Amino acid sequence: MNREEWLHQGYKELGNSVFKLVNVELPDDVKVSCGWASSGGASRNRTTIGQCFARRVSDSKVNEIFISPKLDDPIHVLDVLAHELIHAYDDCKSGHRGQFKRIAVAIGLEGKMTATHAGEVLKEKLQAIAKKIGEYPHAKLDYTKQLKKQSTRMIKVACNECEFSYRTSQKNIDNMENKTCNCCGEWAMEAC
Repeated sequence: MNREEWLHQGYKELGNSVFKLVNVELPDDVKVSCGWASSGGASRNRTTIGQCFARRVSDSKVNEIFISPKLDDPIHVLDVLAHELIHAYDDCKSGHRGQFKRIAVAIGLEGKMTATHAGEVLKEKLQAIAKKIGEYPHAKLDYTKQLKKQSTRMIKVACNECEFSYRTSQKNIDNMENKTCNCCGEWAMEAC
């Protein structure tokens, strides 16, 4: 089973064992994938851990849900999936208020509605689902490991008298022997 099959199985199990208990019939055509959420469709927002798109924005006319690749704990993945399935149920019309909030509380999601987490009762149900469908076949993706770290921050050093300025590292400033301006001798360094 690949991760999308696992997510689809999780969606079906959540529908049968969590949502049906509160009389919520999930749509049967939701697509669930592992991928980065989008902010407005153009840039990637890598802090969002789940996102549901309304049917009107999909050429397939189905709700499409994305679960962040930085998640690998099956209980947390199911928790986020449950949150996104509520959005799919009302086709993203309620935001995090009204019907969304009523269903979220009813199934056992707690906390701020924009960042819910499973309460203890729901967590037990999610553990049972995870045990039934097996380990989430995905290893966490940490995109920050490919980002270059800034090695040197250049600091602006300026003379208050003649307005001469340049940029250098803090290490160079600390190692300067002569801390006076070469042109006027009145070096009054200020890091800007």
